[in-house]
Amino acid sequence: MRTQSISTRAVIPSPTPLSAGPNPYLRTVALQRQVSHRENSQNICRTLLIHLCNYAGHEVRLRELTESFIRRFATHLLRDTPLQPNSVRTYLQKLHAILEEAVRQRLLPYNPMPFIGTLVPHDAGPSRAFLTTAEILLLARTPCRHPAVRRAFLFACFTGLRLSDIETQRWEHLHTVAGVPTIVKLQKKTRTEIRIPLNREAQRLLDEEPRREGGPVFCLPSRSTIAADLTLWSAAAALGKHLTFHVSRHTFATLLLTAGVGIYTVSRLCGHRNIRTTEIYAHIIDSTLQDGVARVSTLFDQRRPPHPDTIFLPPSQ
Repeated sequence: MRTQSISTRAVIPSPTPLSAGPNPYLRTVALQRQVSHRENSQNICRTLLIHLCNYAGHEVRLRELTESFIRRFATHLLRDTPLQPNSVRTYLQKLHAILEEAVRQRLLPYNPMPFIGTLVPHDAGPSRAFLTTAEILLLARTPCRHPAVRRAFLFACFTGLRLSDIETQRWEHLHTVAGVPTIVKLQKKTRTEIRIPLNREAQRLLDEEPRREGGPVFCLPSRSTIAADLTLWSAAAALGKHLTFHVSRHTFATLLLTAGVGIYTVSRLCGHRNIRTTEIYAHIIDSTLQDGVARVSTLFDQRRPPHPDTIFLPPSQ
């Protein structure tokens, strides 16, 4: 899901307790349900509530969430926000789960959520921006306001680590496995172990970092500063792309697939829990290859024969 800036101008009043009446605020049910959930799930819930409050102009109560309201809200997310369809689907799934909880507590007679497949187009797959090798080299030659941000971003391009895992990476996570320096750590998002052998480029970036025993490998500024640094860095390189650490992660996956690494190996290196997530990158590579083959025709444009159906001249007799 893509990182974005979300307006919090809407004034959010203190929610009424569940026992205060038959129509409590959605926020009350939502946050009560999230107590035992993982941090990522809680963040999705909070962001959903901000989107709802900004859309409605006030704190939303449960019984305001009719089917027509939800349909209009879904359309708003798709048309009026920078969210990708996959992110919209994630927020709607979270809303569905909250409404199910409200039904379970008998605060609603039924769940008014329409079938999510009718709200978000099925053919609108998630976008995966990535960098080419030429663009990586361009960035590597361009100074960044905070050099540690530059090194961490490039390191993520060669390891696929999320920003949360870059921030929590320690020197003790670096091991030698079969003679190869390898990162072995639990992913913060999924709590599953990943093992990522380091290529030469990643090792060189680590060599630039002073070793601080017990401290992080990369001493990074706040996330808001990181986002500003990446924007300025991209502009300085005249890259023409919006940089985030999602882009670096996507770059790692596409580099591996382009190099011919098998999709199951790529899935393990990226720490994907579902191979379908990795297949999205395979589709990107397919489209890139198709575009490359199509460009061959442009080489013959100025020598195109009169016959419109072929770029080749008939054989000489």
